[in-house]
Amino acid sequence: MRYLRFPSSAMAAAAIVTCAAGGPAAAGDDSSATPVACNSTALTTAVATASPGEILSLSADCTYRLTAPFSTGDGLPVVDEKLTIRGNGATIVRSGNPTATFRIFHVAAGGNLRLEDLTVRGGSTDGDGGGVLVDSRGRLTLSGVDVIDNTATGNGGGVAVSPDATAVVRNGWVAFDNAADGGGVYSAGTLSVQGTEFSRDHARSVGGALYLAAGNTFVDASLIRRNTSAWRGGGVAISGSASLEVSASKVANNTAAGDAGGGFWNLSRLRLTKTEVVGNVVGGTAGVGGGIYNATNNAVLVLDGSKVLSNSANGNGTSRAGGIYNSAGHVTLDHTYVRDNASRVAPGGVYTTNQFTVRDSTITRNTPTNCAGSPVVVTGCTD
Repeated sequence: MRYLRFPSSAMAAAAIVTCAAGGPAAAGDDSSATPVACNSTALTTAVATASPGEILSLSADCTYRLTAPFSTGDGLPVVDEKLTIRGNGATIVRSGNPTATFRIFHVAAGGNLRLEDLTVRGGSTDGDGGGVLVDSRGRLTLSGVDVIDNTATGNGGGVAVSPDATAVVRNGWVAFDNAADGGGVYSAGTLSVQGTEFSRDHARSVGGALYLAAGNTFVDASLIRRNTSAWRGGGVAISGSASLEVSASKVANNTAAGDAGGGFWNLSRLRLTKTEVVGNVVGGTAGVGGGIYNATNNAVLVLDGSKVLSNSANGNGTSRAGGIYNSAGHVTLDHTYVRDNASRVAPGGVYTTNQFTVRDSTITRNTPTNCAGSPVVVTGCTD
């Protein structure tokens, strides 16, 4: 099946092709790589017996179907050393109607797993990390990897990154994953994302695409769109001691069905540079912050050269602040536009309990007002 990733203004179009047909083994760019035949037994054996630093090369375009866990909770042997798996367009999928649930990959402390050109699909766990779980002091690198249709009763439907763990995601697709918090990815460690799309992930509570509970996260040239949460942070949720920096990216058309943060729900530190927050929705009764919700004394929000456009708080009752809602947090607008946002109750643009720092920024064309109705009117904002 072909999956197309449509470009945002901040990223180029990309396409990923996966298919179920088997094919010959391929050695990739390194002739020393170990070929893995196109069957799940060969894959399981190769992972279990791999030497530290070994490269496994999967059969091109093969679908490896895992019908039972290798060990409790894990579809493949736990990775506790350095291992590279070159997918060559292959898919590893939890398949059939297994009696047990299991995730696909588990990286233990000391493990360093690199996956390339691969689809990780259909994992299911009663804990965290439906597709991949990275334990403390583990490391995961995904390059050109699709993480799709994975489920966790806990956190991180696609990937869960534990405290003091590291994950790097490049040029991938994280989609149709489901979890309590962090439908796509949950991280309490260090996370770096580049050139990746998060789409149609769902959180049954908070953080449709991403939930960041601790650690530092960097997102660049990526697209976060059409994700949902049942409560808060339809696109992204940041809490605890987490810090998120987003650059040259687009956060679009995400929905929080509850009361706060269609695009972002931030209780910690969030910086957006040359990033668009557009078309996001908070839909609950008295919902606030269609684009961005920023609250608590510890919350810091900086928008630099960014746009908050056409977001809405459209639930019944007193839904307000289609653009930005701030309660007691610290906000800086620097060369930023807040425009064409809407809510049921004024203000439609920006609601805040305390003054922003504003540099060459505008708040215009919001409905029913730009700032009127807010306890504090942002400097330079007029209606």
